[in-house]
Amino acid sequence: MAASEEISRLIEESRALERRGEIAAAIQCATKAANLARAQADAEGESRALNALAYAHIRLANYSQARQFCQQILDLAGPESPARVDALLNLGICAGETDDFEALENFTRRAVDLSRQIGYDRALVRGLHTLSCMVYMARGQFALALSMDEEALKILQTRDQPDQAWGPLLTMSYVHWLTGQTAMAREMLTKLRQAVAPGSLGDGYWHYIQANLELEAGDVESARALFGRTLSIAEANGISENLFIARMGFSRLHRTLNDFSTALAWANEALTIVQRSGYLHFQAQALIERSRGDWGLGDIASAEADLRTAIVLLTSQHLDFDLAIATLLLAALLNQQNHPEAPAVWQAAAARLTQAGFVFLVDRERALTFPLIVQGLKSPDKSVVAASNNLLKHLQRVPPPPLEIATLGGWHLKAGGRSLDPRSLRQRRAGELLGLLLISPGRRLLIDQIVDTLWPEKEFNAGQSLLHQATSTLRRALEPDLPEKFSSRYLRVDDGSIALVLPPDSQVDYETFLRHIRRADWDAALACYPGEFLPEYRYADWAEMHRRWLAQDFQRALLAKARTCMSEKQFQPALDACRKLLAAEPWQEQAALLGMQACVELGDSAGALRLYRTLEKTLQTDLGVEPQPELQTLYRSLLNR
Repeated sequence: MAASEEISRLIEESRALERRGEIAAAIQCATKAANLARAQADAEGESRALNALAYAHIRLANYSQARQFCQQILDLAGPESPARVDALLNLGICAGETDDFEALENFTRRAVDLSRQIGYDRALVRGLHTLSCMVYMARGQFALALSMDEEALKILQTRDQPDQAWGPLLTMSYVHWLTGQTAMAREMLTKLRQAVAPGSLGDGYWHYIQANLELEAGDVESARALFGRTLSIAEANGISENLFIARMGFSRLHRTLNDFSTALAWANEALTIVQRSGYLHFQAQALIERSRGDWGLGDIASAEADLRTAIVLLTSQHLDFDLAIATLLLAALLNQQNHPEAPAVWQAAAARLTQAGFVFLVDRERALTFPLIVQGLKSPDKSVVAASNNLLKHLQRVPPPPLEIATLGGWHLKAGGRSLDPRSLRQRRAGELLGLLLISPGRRLLIDQIVDTLWPEKEFNAGQSLLHQATSTLRRALEPDLPEKFSSRYLRVDDGSIALVLPPDSQVDYETFLRHIRRADWDAALACYPGEFLPEYRYADWAEMHRRWLAQDFQRALLAKARTCMSEKQFQPALDACRKLLAAEPWQEQAALLGMQACVELGDSAGALRLYRTLEKTLQTDLGVEPQPELQTLYRSLLNR
């Protein structure tokens, strides 16, 4: 093999090892390539090898060493060399990781411009992605971050370079998670799962983002397992980012469980890791997380000190998103202590949230922020009142968390993954109002129609008053933390009507059930039908027809399931489906026939006879008829055996 080919092979092997998280082996390969290129006086080959070395050292947070390699490359490489572009990109990353964001943007833009000039698409993608994840996402300029990575993905699709897709997909997943766009985050994660190498930086981040989504959906055990996998990956690959996020994840998990001592310990470990690397942005994030642990333990002084330190670090770097979080938390902390500085900090936080487009954070931190809004609206300071009112107006434009509404087998509600107390629906007929709106065309009804349905015996004015009480109760049930002055984001009352407004990604279980029925996906339909529609209102006229239709579809699914199982010679599942159907509809002759046939195939003639006799008695008692001839023939044949 020629020396140039061996150099290229070693460099590609180094890159592959780095992507898999095997950093030490990657450094060894790149060092061999650099030494061989130097011996051959191959400046371009040496530059490429030094870039591989620089990037591997970046993964270990050895930024000083990485810079030295990059400077050697700039001395070796020609003015339009691809290696020069890669060195500029690596210098940009080093600048970003050591909090020189002006230099980061400068180096990266130079690299992007040179990439476009020489047609170096691989580096162009990397440069666009660096601008996305290290400049725009860090500042909270999420639309710009997404646009950079969308352009990068288009280039990859055009040039057939899927090996680099994981970076843009990772940032897009992260941005969608941060901004509460759960469905989009999960969609991106599905694509990311196919692109990342096991054990790599991207693999660690995949598990971390997935864990946070599960935690926010209320699935603590899944989140715990995913955070555990993040930690295992981090300990295997030794990448500082993975080591950091794994500890931040476990801190958040334990804080959610109100285990603040353990949360604080994990946050301290995260802070120790990033203090070694000198990356101030991650240090500020760790300080914010640690402040939450201290706050939960009642150490207000330490929590306040950490938040103020984080604010100083973030302000100096213009990292507006995390700065908004830190300022908001400080305002809430001071407000709880009736601190005289609280109104001014809240005013600054409210202004920052509205100006930077981070109002969605108010809803995410509703337990802390909604009391701040209420307090701000009552302030004697007109500027604080104005800032609170302005924030409230912006908040009303933010889609509320998606609702998950379960009606089959009884009420169960979630908002953004957070369970709501269904007991509140029992008060003042709030649950009946919700159910009635759910099954109405367009989920909207005229006030007259609602009053006539729920209070037919009342005079209209009295019924209207009762409806007002039901609407107020339902509003509080769906958004229990909502300030009094803030109108419901799920209920719209106008033009003499009331509408239930479900935001994107909301789910209603009986609608999911019906979709499975339309697709003839019987197993899926049966899996999401745990019981009849709203048994709480079994005797309510408005629910009866809907309950009957759904029950009929459930029975149709059971019968179809039984027939499918019989055709596939799965006799026990067929019998089980028939028994469930007969429990719901005791005179269902087709279910009895299939059940008897299944019993015969299972060698249980006595069971088949019992099914027939039970059906025969039911039909005679309830309907005054005999079983159909086919059933009678099968019964007589069993008696004659």
